Amino acid sequence: MATDILTRLQSEVLVSYAPLHTLLMDWGKDLESHLSEWILDHPDEFQDALAKSYAVGCDFGYTATQASSVFRAKVFGLESRVREFNYESARLAREVTPEGHYVLGNVSATNLDFLEPVGSYTKDYVIEGYTNQIMALAEGGVQAILVAGNQADCLCLAIEIVKKRTNLPAIAHNVYYKGKKGFRTLMGYDPKTASAMVTEAGADVVGCSCGLFSYSDTTELVHQMREGTERILDALPDAGMPGLVDGKTVHPAKPEEMAARAPDWIKAGARLVGGCCGTSLEHYRQLSAKVREINQQKA
Repeated sequence: MATDILTRLQSEVLVSYAPLHTLLMDWGKDLESHLSEWILDHPDEFQDALAKSYAVGCDFGYTATQASSVFRAKVFGLESRVREFNYESARLAREVTPEGHYVLGNVSATNLDFLEPVGSYTKDYVIEGYTNQIMALAEGGVQAILVAGNQADCLCLAIEIVKKRTNLPAIAHNVYYKGKKGFRTLMGYDPKTASAMVTEAGADVVGCSCGLFSYSDTTELVHQMREGTERILDALPDAGMPGLVDGKTVHPAKPEEMAARAPDWIKAGARLVGGCCGTSLEHYRQLSAKVREINQQKA
């Protein structure tokens, strides 16, 4: 399966749906409850949302387990359910994933703390936590592991576990913020450095998602990531910079605006494209149509 995914990404562009956590709000997900706990309490809604993302053209779906490591589940007092959350979410996702499509198991950074010496987490504790989550996702049937977040050093530990303990592809997303010095991770790494770090750890696909950079910045960011890696590149930006409208967070980019930018991301080197916060099924319907056109032109 690893070979199948990576071979396809060498020869064609695929589409990945990221923000299942926001999509599920249309199925009744509240803002307070733990995401995986809600999914296990509402399996039909989870599967329906995931199936609809495939129906609009996405090749990859997600387990939405980014908050289901021991590091993040303990905030909700749910650390004893980490294996259940990951295994069951993977199983439910596989049940509705069509042939030729893939389930990504979400693994995030160690929020709310950091590795020593910056934070209080020891390396052994982080490795144990990631191992438990990753192995549960693998046993549940995911076809690749997505490691994403603000802390590149922690992401590298997770990637190493994926490569040592499973035969699954490892996809690594650094989260970037654009400021006076350009793109930087939360810990201050530029795209070249951060991309090189996860590549050295063993990532098969290197990308970006979320953060504070716009879809209109993504072409430049992909070029800078390429300076640090020769691996397959992935780009999942937010739908524009968020703002508050009538007390609600709103991302301004319309589906047709993001879809129009996607060919530039692909020309810059991205082979897996999509979006993160603020994107909807309609964004993916239009993005997928644009990607199909590009793949057909290459065929």
